Order: sequence, then structure tokens, then C-alpha cells
Amino acid sequence: MAQSAHDELIRRDPGIPGLGVLLDPTAVLDAVHALLPRGVERPSAARAAYLHYQPGVRLTAGLVLDYPSGPEWAFARAFSAGDSGTRIAEEADYARRWAPQPGAHSVDVNALVDPRLRGPLNDPATGVVMGPPVDDRSVPAARHFASSPHGFAAGPGSSVHTLAYQPGRRWVGRVDDAWHTPRHVVRAYAGSVNVAAYLALAAAGLPVPDLVRVSRYGLLALSWTPGEPLDRVTGEREEALREAGGLLARIHAVTPPRELSRSDASGAPVAAATVLAGILPGLAARAEAVARRCGEALRSLAAPQVLSHGDFRAEQVVRGEQGLALVDLDRVRMAHPASDLADFAAADYLHGRAMGTDPTATLGPLLAGYVDESTPDLALAVRRGLGVFTAASLLRRAGEPFCTGAPNWDTRAESMVGLAEELLAAD
Repeated sequence: MAQSAHDELIRRDPGIPGLGVLLDPTAVLDAVHALLPRGVERPSAARAAYLHYQPGVRLTAGLVLDYPSGPEWAFARAFSAGDSGTRIAEEADYARRWAPQPGAHSVDVNALVDPRLRGPLNDPATGVVMGPPVDDRSVPAARHFASSPHGFAAGPGSSVHTLAYQPGRRWVGRVDDAWHTPRHVVRAYAGSVNVAAYLALAAAGLPVPDLVRVSRYGLLALSWTPGEPLDRVTGEREEALREAGGLLARIHAVTPPRELSRSDASGAPVAAATVLAGILPGLAARAEAVARRCGEALRSLAAPQVLSHGDFRAEQVVRGEQGLALVDLDRVRMAHPASDLADFAAADYLHGRAMGTDPTATLGPLLAGYVDESTPDLALAVRRGLGVFTAASLLRRAGEPFCTGAPNWDTRAESMVGLAEELLAAD
């Protein structure tokens, strides 16, 4: 089903000839092999692990390339036919303005640089350009780190490994010391760094990574948090979920710093519906109806804004020897207290961990732990707003299967919209 949905998308948007390359794993691998210079090692497989589509303008992909030595990440962009010449020239110019200096430092940064992909590689016929993260001109912070890793949490003999890469948005890597022990996480952003969130939560005694260094170039270095993400925890899971709920209540009790932005809860569903309309026009009317109903219901809710994690889900909570800890505070903001719990429930729906269609049942011990540790006013606000916020979060996450290159992304997106409709009908 997913490939037929990709085929339909390609048919609808002939102005971006490279869509047929980046949305087909076989075509992606063929393109990489064709663009690599003779004598350079070829990957055995390639897949798009991240997609960002702007109809009529471009498709940006985060590619994972499989080599015998392990996977490597790269960006790929397919531009519109009328714009590709200019854009490819800009990408090539950016790549030429930086060159690795052999022997300048003793840190292995090939996860960012990957000399096999330097160039960048490009095909004017399809308007496709590819390169390593260091050549992603939308995330210049990655280049600043690769240029001077010694000055940013990486010592002699260290090695850098990519954990996540969303071209145009951010690169996240782990720094191991000379003995292959994880020491730090480095986050390179396209925009500003959310330092206020780490400082506020750390000052309140919340278990967050230590802030090691921050740079005006959009770089953040944090201590490594050992442990297992909550979605992988099997033993004593209910206890862990209850503890996570209590941890969320503690987050909501922290006095928010003035620098934090406020979320536009009623506007987010409209933006999500627009994204879905771009990839699945047949789902547009239903998504727009859900967005409209969510917006009306969210505007009617009156509750205090709290310090919100902004992306609270099982993958963002780590259980280690010292208990639970939070990771990835990129989206911390001011929001309704129900939004974090709704995000957790929606992520469980997305990954098949939900217990029926009732978010209260899905959250189970996590909600109980939150209520136990929260104030009565916030607990009441959560119960009143949980249904509509979960519907809004389901709509927002409905495009994620496409963005992550998941199989059957079209049917999964439709299922998420259907769940949102059910919740709104029952609310």
C-alpha cells in the first residue's frame, strides 16, 4: 500500500522529478551508486529514515546507507525542475567552503564528514543532491562541531556516532572516549538552542542531563544518560510508568522561565491537517474536519499553562541505575497540562502499545502516577482536556509514518485520523 501511495504522490507532483528517486529504496541505492566516483566503496542498501515534503518545492530525505563497517547517514534533496540548477549550485558552493584537515585533531568525525559522500553528489537531470551531514547547509552547527570537536566535549581518541539526523532540522550524535565508553551527546540545530529548559529543570532538581557546553552556533553538549528508554523496559513496567507519571507532575510544577514560548494548541491541528492533505489528498476532508473540531474544543478549555515537556513519550524517558531521567528537551514550552499526557498516549497508539481507544486506559499507571503527584486543579484539567488533546496529538502524529519511511504509512495515517474521530465523538 505504501509504495502505491508513493506512486500516487509522484504522479501528482511531476514538477519534482527526483521524487521517484528518493521515495523508492531501489532507486535511491541506484542513484547513490551512480553518483559515487569510481573506486569509492558502495553501500549495500539505502533507505529513507526521514522525509520532509513541500509539495511543488522539494523533498528532503535523511538517508541511512549500509556499509560493512556499519550504517552512515546522509542528506538528500530533490528540488523542483525550475529551481534545481540554482539550488544544486548553492549546495555545491557550501560544500566547497569547508575541507577536512587531516591530522588537525584526533577525533573520529566521519559520522559527520564521510569522505565517500563529500561533494556534494548531484544529478542535474533529476534535481537530486546528496551529501554527508557536514555539508547540510541548513544545519551549519554540524559543520562547526566537525571543525572543532576538541573544543566541544570530544577529547583525544574520541569517536562520534550519529544517533539521529533530520536534514534541515538537527543532527544528534554520541561522543565515545578512547575506551569506547559513551560520554556526551552533542546536538546541532538549524535554529536556536533551548538552554532555558535544561537550566530550569536542573535547578528544580529534575533528573535531566548535565549541560556541558553551549555555543552560539546552535550547538549543545550534554552528559550521556545511561539506561534503557521506557519503551524497551519490560520488567516492572507498571511501576516504571507510574514513576514516569509522577515525574511529569514534577515537571508541571516547575516555575517556567520567561524565555519559553507558549504553544498554539488550537492552531497545531490545522497545520497537521495541511501536512496530511499534501501527502494524502483523499484524507484531506476528514483531517480538516478533525482539525476544525479540535480547534473549537481547545479554544473552549480554560486551564493554567504549565512547563510542558512538549514531546513526552516512552522513548524520551530513560530508566537507569538511579531511576528515571528525561532526555531531549528540545520542545519544552508553556502548554496545557493535558498536552504531555496526550502526546504519550498518541505515541503509544502510533507504535501499537495502546490499550483500546480510551486514552485513560492507555495511560493507565502513568496517569495514576501523575494524579497522585499533581495538584487537584491540574489533575482535573487533565481529565477534562485529555480526550480532545489526544485527538489533536493523533492528528499531528498521523503524518509521522510517512516522515519516518514506515511501511504502510498511508493506512497507518488513516487509522490515526480515524482514532481521532472516535475520540472526538466520545468526548
